[in-house]
Amino acid sequence: MYTKTEILQIAKKQLALDYNCQISDFEKEKNTIVENKLAYGRRIYDNDGCFLKLLCFGDKVIVSTSSMMMSWCEEKMLNRDVWIFEYPKLRAIDKKLQEFGHEIADIHHYYLPNPKESCIKPIINIKWYESEDILQFEDDDRFEEAFVFDENHPDMLAVAAFEGDSIMGMAGASADSKTMWQIGIDVLPEYRGRGIGTNLIILLKNEILKRGKVPFYGTVESHFHSQNIAINAGFFPAWAELYSENKEEKED
Repeated sequence: MYTKTEILQIAKKQLALDYNCQISDFEKEKNTIVENKLAYGRRIYDNDGCFLKLLCFGDKVIVSTSSMMMSWCEEKMLNRDVWIFEYPKLRAIDKKLQEFGHEIADIHHYYLPNPKESCIKPIINIKWYESEDILQFEDDDRFEEAFVFDENHPDMLAVAAFEGDSIMGMAGASADSKTMWQIGIDVLPEYRGRGIGTNLIILLKNEILKRGKVPFYGTVESHFHSQNIAINAGFFPAWAELYSENKEEKED
């Protein structure tokens, strides 16, 4: 089982690949501004190679951007603190992006597991699914958060809660990189409010850690229910990310 320090170090190593920076950049006094280049081993999402992406980790800001926006980012963001996601500052970033035909697309924040909070039993009947078993749910829109069905981050493991033969909820994990698996959760409306989501997330988190991978959990600022599930399942807030998109491609 990993320690919290080891989990943070694994996350930093992965994020350094994602942002084309060095692990040592997380310890520097100033922020880091680098060109957005596609490093081998990075997590690959739809925003891969975007014009601008921004990471807040601890008290450090890492900016990975196009060479066309490097000088502006160095001037405006080199000494910014982690309050950079306040709306007036986001508005200034978005205004600059629009000069290049881009705009802010999304902001998410992410949680890492506290390995000390790991002992719990299922509160209801459960069933585990390995990667090949998950394929049966590909056209099942009840579990769009639990599974992604994407070759860049394949679904690896899932656990479902059952009432008789009926699935109450499902938590799934995708291999977003070699070291880190992202967790998603869906609980059917009629079964919410019973602690099922939290229980499934804890069970899945523990199993992922046993398999030598680091689970992580993502949500948005306004989704308090999702945030509470993460915290109650033994995760702690670790970093936040912003990325941009091409306005013309969005319109198409």
